[in-house]
Amino acid sequence: MVYEYKDFEGDMILRDHLAYDRTKFALLRTFLSIARTALGLLASGAGLIILQTSVTLVSIGYVLVVVAAIVLLIGSIYSLKAKKRLDSLRDGVPPHEDMA
Repeated sequence: MVYEYKDFEGDMILRDHLAYDRTKFALLRTFLSIARTALGLLASGAGLIILQTSVTLVSIGYVLVVVAAIVLLIGSIYSLKAKKRLDSLRDGVPPHEDMA
């Protein structure tokens, strides 16, 4: 597949467009790995809850489910902030202080 960058905006040259795309794909890979980790934690926790009769292991299962939700939430927030910062850098707008 060939990508064409016909509409160069402002001071961005082809190298800048390619770096932007590479960074965007890296952010996507990072989010997907965070989602995979959360899914693994969720599956482990659900397995412990469903299959175990020990109160301790069931409690650990509930903790794993909560940790999975927290990991997914933090990963989503990180990804959204990073995407906003990347888009603002591409548009030439300096990033806001809380996004750094």
